[in-house]
Amino acid sequence: MDPSESQELSELEARATLRENLQLVLDEVERQKRLAAYKQCLDDTGTNAITRKGTDLTKRLVTDRLKQSFKGELEQLEFTHLAVELREAGGARGALFHKLVFTNAPGVPVTNVLSEGESRTLSLAAFLTELSTGAGMSGIIFDDPVSSLDHVWRERIAKRLVKEAKRRQVIVFTHDVLFLRRLLDACPQEDVECQHQYVRRIDQSGFSSPELPWIAMNVKERIGRLRNQWQAADKLFRTGDIDGYESKARELYALLREAWEQGVSEVLLNDVVERCRQSVETQKVRFLHDITEGDCKAVDEGMSACSTWMRGHDHPPADGTPFPKPTDLQQRIQDLDEWVQRIRKRRSKWLTSSVI
Repeated sequence: MDPSESQELSELEARATLRENLQLVLDEVERQKRLAAYKQCLDDTGTNAITRKGTDLTKRLVTDRLKQSFKGELEQLEFTHLAVELREAGGARGALFHKLVFTNAPGVPVTNVLSEGESRTLSLAAFLTELSTGAGMSGIIFDDPVSSLDHVWRERIAKRLVKEAKRRQVIVFTHDVLFLRRLLDACPQEDVECQHQYVRRIDQSGFSSPELPWIAMNVKERIGRLRNQWQAADKLFRTGDIDGYESKARELYALLREAWEQGVSEVLLNDVVERCRQSVETQKVRFLHDITEGDCKAVDEGMSACSTWMRGHDHPPADGTPFPKPTDLQQRIQDLDEWVQRIRKRRSKWLTSSVI
């Protein structure tokens, strides 16, 4: 058989074999097509490619914004004594990470240098920076955000949180009364509405009240508390529980003295100087020119009456002065209220005439 005939025979045999196994061949072709498609899908969805693409997009669209926002947060918190910035820290599984570094010493770990208070401040700045990248305005909750911080950082953070409350709901849990006062002081400055709840334990149960603890109240709130508690003392007197009334009244006289002290710093001295506050509000000094001898005399009389009857002052047996009745105590509370209103009304008129 010549070579051409042998080749033709082989082709005929191959075709016969293909015909017998045609379906197997077609199935294998389809299988290979599917495998190729799967491989292409795996290549297209590989985490390395996604990470590279995400990193590129994040650098172009997010990172610069984050850096500027973080810088702005540090400026608002007056964190200017150390040069700290955000930098990229690589990516993994499609996510790009950032880290805090010293601008002039990027190789030095930030955590090895910062104090606990500085670290908390930077954490707050980083958190608020991250919020700035989102479109949502959901509420945020802080639990004792100024723990381990001194009075300077307390005031700065209070102002920053109140400013954030102009854009979204901000809820703060704190045991720090000074920080609470800073928050309450900052709210009217930023024209932000504020609501508060006082949570305390009574026996084995928790009790929540919209009324602040006494130490955190301003003079107006303290007068309101005194009037409410006076009603309880008056009831004791009317029902014949004289010992109970006297004990309650002595407690109220002590609180009334504290309210007078608060009135002196807050009203008479126009909050120029506040206990436990380092700064002196010198711009408010201009209101102090109108303090009269009558203002000072009212303070002296009110404080003296409270000191006479509050617990802690023992009276000699020969002193037959009767204990004040509920009406006397009520009048003492009213005297404080009228003193506060008189000074504030007078200064309000003076401010109005000065502006005109």
